[in-house]
Amino acid sequence: MSLGCGGKCAMFFLVLINTLFLLLGIALLVIGIVMRVNAGVLNDTEILKLMNQVNLNGVTMATLVTSLSLFSICLGCFIIVVAGMGAFGACCKVKCMLIVYAVIILLLLLAEIAIVALWAAMRNKVESIVTSEMTNAFKGYNGASAKDEKTVGWNLLFIGMDCCGVVGPSNDLDEFASTNWASSRGSDKIPYSCCKSSKSDNYASGSETSCTQSFQNYRSTGCYKAIYNWFNQYSTAAIVIAALILAIEFFGMVFAFVLCCDIDKEGTLV
Repeated sequence: MSLGCGGKCAMFFLVLINTLFLLLGIALLVIGIVMRVNAGVLNDTEILKLMNQVNLNGVTMATLVTSLSLFSICLGCFIIVVAGMGAFGACCKVKCMLIVYAVIILLLLLAEIAIVALWAAMRNKVESIVTSEMTNAFKGYNGASAKDEKTVGWNLLFIGMDCCGVVGPSNDLDEFASTNWASSRGSDKIPYSCCKSSKSDNYASGSETSCTQSFQNYRSTGCYKAIYNWFNQYSTAAIVIAALILAIEFFGMVFAFVLCCDIDKEGTLV
């Protein structure tokens, strides 16, 4: 027996929805791959060692940086598999597959709503914790010419992310006054690694007094803001995709149940 009008419509829309779901999964996969490839300086060994010292309730910033792109890739692959399951179940009228698909979609929907609500409630607190942890790690900074692991990591971060300090030093904020370097910096207010003319191969030996003493031609953005901006360049696309996925998941779940009911009525249960 063939499906009724409601079942045929549900099948059509379920295939259409899962085609869109598949494309969004591919988009998340691409975003994750691009994030991983474009991480650039954040994948530097010395900088990752530095970020390991920034702890967010048991999770280091290095782990967070390296895991987000991997999470996006895994989520994209998972969505592709689920979309394929939904489309196949609809085309072949496999009720058990449609039920599993609908349950997975329901769980995904609830999980995503919970994550969004948690992030909205915790965002300011998380930003405050990250800034505080970075500031504590920054106290061990020893100047552009120092060779210790932590200081080298900070200097490479300044150059690679085009930033300086944690929130960004200026005439009104002597951010380096609280670091180990403060007692030996002389007239310098910022290290040469904060100057735009510095490179990864000359920051330890170079100098530019107009920059280090007068804040001319220096990297004014704080490193917290620079890292935040790096994440944020992908967030708009991720948020739009997540919103579309939420809407598609809801309608996909509804049409899956409608099709299951029609399959029962028409006696075409597989």
